[in-house]
Amino acid sequence: MPKQLALKGESVGLQEEIEKRSREIHTDRYSMAINEALSMYENSDLEIHPEFQRIFRWSIQQQSRLIESVFLGIPIPPIFVAARKDGVWDVVDGVQRLSTLFRFMGTLRNAEEQIDAPEPLIAGDYLKSLEGVVWNDSLVTTPQIDLTYLSEAQQRFFKRARLDFQIVEHTSDEQAKFDLFQRLNSGAHLSEQEARNCLAVMLDPSFFRWLQQLALHRAFSQTVSISERQEEEAYGVELVLRYLSIVTAERSDLSGLSDVSEFLTSRMRGFIESSDFDRTFERNRFIDIFSWLNDSLGESSFKRWDPVKKKFSGRFTVSAFEAVTAGLGLNYEQWRKLESGPRSALLQQRVRAVWSDVTFQKRTGAGKSADLRIPYMFEVGQKVFSLGD
Repeated sequence: MPKQLALKGESVGLQEEIEKRSREIHTDRYSMAINEALSMYENSDLEIHPEFQRIFRWSIQQQSRLIESVFLGIPIPPIFVAARKDGVWDVVDGVQRLSTLFRFMGTLRNAEEQIDAPEPLIAGDYLKSLEGVVWNDSLVTTPQIDLTYLSEAQQRFFKRARLDFQIVEHTSDEQAKFDLFQRLNSGAHLSEQEARNCLAVMLDPSFFRWLQQLALHRAFSQTVSISERQEEEAYGVELVLRYLSIVTAERSDLSGLSDVSEFLTSRMRGFIESSDFDRTFERNRFIDIFSWLNDSLGESSFKRWDPVKKKFSGRFTVSAFEAVTAGLGLNYEQWRKLESGPRSALLQQRVRAVWSDVTFQKRTGAGKSADLRIPYMFEVGQKVFSLGD
């Protein structure tokens, strides 16, 4: 039978892509009462990662508005979950909706497995009497005036209200699941690293906690000296991942780098999935490098060197961070053999040398995109921090 010709304006390529991609992700829909969802949560069949709750924490006004919607029967957007191979549902989108419902009912637990105590609600747009409402008197930890407890009938009504779940089946392509997460949460005011942290938690919570521990290391914190706002946006964790991504790369891995966020996400997935990624070695190397820098230069480690004034000044510079840490990591065994005194003096000299390197000067500064910078920072660091044979 002859192949059917495409009509004018019809995209055969588009149709092929639609059919191919639609086979990569399989979804189902399910409606259940809030009480059923709560039962799944309490039985560990529904995973609302405590790490997500901190990132997505709603205000009491947002929480009260959701509770009001439940009582008024206003439809709540569907909850997206990814079904794991062990049958557990990972919440992909809807963390705060579920967290709010379970917190209000006094059953939400934090990362320490303690009850996350709910706050009394505030007045709603339509239900002014929500002001001061709590589920029952057992949730009141300190005496307060003007609290209102739900009646048993109101509790039953609330527990029977229904939620719609959109389920991404475990047979779906893994990358498609996490692309879905990023797309669904693109309007949630997350920094790129906060979204990446959520992916790490979903892929391997132990890796996320390992990254966090590195970011909290004293020597690292003192050398990068990031702001409180940057810390809230997980910039410290991003810097740890940036260092790991560059120092474990081959120069060819950095060629054609077009998007740093995609690069970091791809490298992170590789660390999690690879059995060859040695967390113990990488942790030891990380601690050594930042301890050397902190002992030698402290918070000046990644600041601009002024050869005229002969001092470091200004703010933290990501270009210097990439060149210096990559250089030390790539030449780690050479530097590890040095005595602490000579190493400290030599380290100060080499860090200053980075700022006078012609390639470094050419590839850094305003208007230089990361794809035109990172491969060269790799080369500068490798060259400047080499101790020869």
